[in-house]
Amino acid sequence: MRWRHSSLRVVWLVAGALLVPSVASAHLALRRSAPAADARIDAAPDAITLWFTQRPQLGFSRLALSGPTGDVALGALAADTGNAIRATLPGALVPGTYTVRWQTASADGHPIRGEFRFSIAGSAAIGPPDTATATAAPPAAHVHEPAAEQHREHAGYREVRWIEFAALMAILGVIGFHHLVLPALASRGVATTGAFHRARRIGQLVLVPYALAAGVRLFAEWRLMSDISGTASLAPLWGIVTGTTWGWGWLAGVGGALVVLGGWRLASARRAGSTTLAAIGGLAMVVSPALSGHAAAASPMALNVALDASHVLMAGFWVGGLFIMLVAGLPAVLRDASASGDVAVAALVNSFHPVALVAAPFVVLSGAGSAWLRLGSPANLLGSAYGQTLLIKLVLVLCVAVLGVHNSARARRRLGTPETTRTFRVTAWAEVAIAALVLAVTTVLIVTPMPAQPMFP
Repeated sequence: MRWRHSSLRVVWLVAGALLVPSVASAHLALRRSAPAADARIDAAPDAITLWFTQRPQLGFSRLALSGPTGDVALGALAADTGNAIRATLPGALVPGTYTVRWQTASADGHPIRGEFRFSIAGSAAIGPPDTATATAAPPAAHVHEPAAEQHREHAGYREVRWIEFAALMAILGVIGFHHLVLPALASRGVATTGAFHRARRIGQLVLVPYALAAGVRLFAEWRLMSDISGTASLAPLWGIVTGTTWGWGWLAGVGGALVVLGGWRLASARRAGSTTLAAIGGLAMVVSPALSGHAAAASPMALNVALDASHVLMAGFWVGGLFIMLVAGLPAVLRDASASGDVAVAALVNSFHPVALVAAPFVVLSGAGSAWLRLGSPANLLGSAYGQTLLIKLVLVLCVAVLGVHNSARARRRLGTPETTRTFRVTAWAEVAIAALVLAVTTVLIVTPMPAQPMFP
């Protein structure tokens, strides 16, 4: 009875953590500009300056100016004080109406773009006279709303994000299986060589869709941010990868995947330290979603990134580990243990069980911490597309919780016969399948704007 109460507490806490896993963040928006939108000024400016609600990423930023004589050459774009970017004007502007086109992104890579006009004395009117815009405006007077389609455009590759996240869970599951589950299984007198190599081979296969998804995500980000004129150029790609927090996160994921692959290839030759090398690469991959997601744009950044990384790591050990146990561990021990295979299955599941119990509280704490820092008011859960999606996720999490209770408190204890092994496989696969749906809903939440985003700090 005491064990059942403890299991229920863990499951409900995990459900609460999965409900709000680090997806809430205010995206960057344009605060004001100089010249101001629709302003009529007497003297030509010497620069175009845009102030944002957060620090814009220079690698994502573009600025263009056109006027009566066509496109106007601008100086190099540079960061300025007050979350601003600034481009100087090499020469004087002739009287007329000018259009400023701009684009940028916050640290998590979410794009924002827009345009506005101003005129220099002597030009035709651009609208009815308005003395409020004829002079310099206070900082909050000219807010440029981002285009509504920007989030839909960025959401176009959320399916790719699901593939990338699902692959990452499996890769982390292999690492946890190698370092945490198999040593405990060996101590129970069960052979682990077959399970080790089967898990390693599956992990190598999963690295392929992870790499492909990462490549598609970089291509999509480049297409979104490459050029405000609508033409694509390879020139901005290097700046995106090396000059933005999003790019650093992408590099951590791809670089970590290469290290993991190297470690597992060395493991096939039984080289010392090979699994440790793979684990180091896995840690780099763990940081990738945080640096290229909402955590990078939230404050304080270090704490948010740490919470997200620990959330991903422990979820990989837990859900990814369950997946690897099903596709690698169970077939291997059933084959290697011959007549005592079902007893070996019970030993395997009991070796994995403590890993899940330890990982769950970390998932809870990191999810709760992220929610505290970024979700805001509980009212944000209702009356919005974000909240409705979150409610769908809640229903799915409750289904995972029910299966988790059953597998932990009942199915695991009955293992030892062919019939109970078959039953456990069915319920465990159901748990993995619903967890995959939870992950899919999470990818939707990642690209869904918060129902209430503060415009100014």
